[in-house]
Amino acid sequence: MSGVKWRVSLLFVLITVSIFFSLLASSDRFVEFRGNETYAQTGDGVLREDLIANLTSRLEAGNHETRLNAASELGKFGETAANSLIEKIESDTSSSGKINSYMLLAFLETGDDRAENILFENFEKIQASSEAANEITAEVKAENGISADILRAIEEKDKATRRNLAISLDRDYNDETNTLEAALRAEEQNSSIYDSFALSEFEPDEPGSETEKLIKALRSDSGSIRIAALMALGERREAAAIDSMTPILTRDYSPVQSSAAFALGEIGDERAVEVLVKQMKDGDSDSIRSNAAIALGKIGKETAVPDLIQRLRDNRAVVRSSAALSLGRIGNETAVEPLMEVLKNGKLVEGRARDSVNANEDVRKSAILALGEIGGPGVTEALADILTDKEEKLSVRMAAAAALGNTGDPQAMEVLKNVFDDSSEDLNLRNQAFLALGKTENQEVAELLVAKLGDSEFGASGREALIELGEVAVDPLIENLKTTDRKIRDETALILIEIGDPKAIKPLIEAYQ
Repeated sequence: MSGVKWRVSLLFVLITVSIFFSLLASSDRFVEFRGNETYAQTGDGVLREDLIANLTSRLEAGNHETRLNAASELGKFGETAANSLIEKIESDTSSSGKINSYMLLAFLETGDDRAENILFENFEKIQASSEAANEITAEVKAENGISADILRAIEEKDKATRRNLAISLDRDYNDETNTLEAALRAEEQNSSIYDSFALSEFEPDEPGSETEKLIKALRSDSGSIRIAALMALGERREAAAIDSMTPILTRDYSPVQSSAAFALGEIGDERAVEVLVKQMKDGDSDSIRSNAAIALGKIGKETAVPDLIQRLRDNRAVVRSSAALSLGRIGNETAVEPLMEVLKNGKLVEGRARDSVNANEDVRKSAILALGEIGGPGVTEALADILTDKEEKLSVRMAAAAALGNTGDPQAMEVLKNVFDDSSEDLNLRNQAFLALGKTENQEVAELLVAKLGDSEFGASGREALIELGEVAVDPLIENLKTTDRKIRDETALILIEIGDPKAIKPLIEAYQ
């Protein structure tokens, strides 16, 4: 009998433990989505504070959906959550200067009477931050006139250069250069790693400044030290090193020459143009010629344009691609016709192209982005033809969509809208067309973007584009606050908070009272 009791007791314990862990495993979801209900059931003030703290932490981490849900749940706690959120907003803003838009949305959801003052105070900060960012962007555009699309393409070239250098070092030096290889492969470049590697041959009491020692390291017997020194000087934009770097470009072994071309482009000094042009034409390897072409684009001297146009006929695709991007970055209209010729000669007809190198995907994408950057007669039509040509590779068509968005041509907007509206097209292409539409400050486009909020396929793109549009999008967004769909209203409110236009404050408060 005692054995039976023992087994019954054990079974009871196991069931109790199982229930406990089951509740523990589901507690996160319970806290996130049932916070207010839990409090209603328990009436425990301590638990309520814990729930508010938990939900507030979710406003700072996790994905967009998690943050929106947390904001909505916090709203159910009313004044208690509002007090906690005010403290958090003020603390975060004073310590980091950053404003968490999800926290402002959560505060709005509480319906607190202080909403107008809190929103007004923080909208002023958002606007000031936005205006400062816009001024920087305007200065860059005024100075360079360069779109994010072509800058990203050039950055991809730079990453490829660094990866190839790391591969060369691994092949030539095995484990001796692991630190340098890791630095070259890193997404975020860290000059201090290049510095320490390049200076590792020197004694601590070596005379001279760091720059002087890095220039001296260019004469090291070790190719890896020379590469590290070149990368360090390039990261520092050290113009004093130009005269020591240019000879390396013409008489060193290939990876070091490539590093020199890369570094000269980073420094951006016009004194390097002549030697870069020479190496772009006569460099022993395609990596040297390609890096020289990219460097010339970064320097931006228009005297290099004829030589870059000539490289559109190089026998290597990587060089043609780099030359095209640099022509786009410089923006001289004399490049339009040669770039159009690249697209024409590389078009496949019955499976064949007049020029097989121009049929290369990267060459075509680079020429397309360059044309979108420069613009001019016939460019919109040429890009539209590629965008709508289903025989072209998807990545090439996506580049055409991005480029059309950069032209600012009303005709381009119509083509992009047609592609976006075509449900038979690839979803990625339609999304790219949607993003490209968002580059124009156009009320009609803003209304189209607002209409797609909450859409599972285009909502995220629409949100990004509307924030980028800024003031143009405010009126359609305010109108959209009248929606009966709570999720779309929250999405709309969040975008208005991100934009920070004061005229949205009263409509926001009315929408959440």
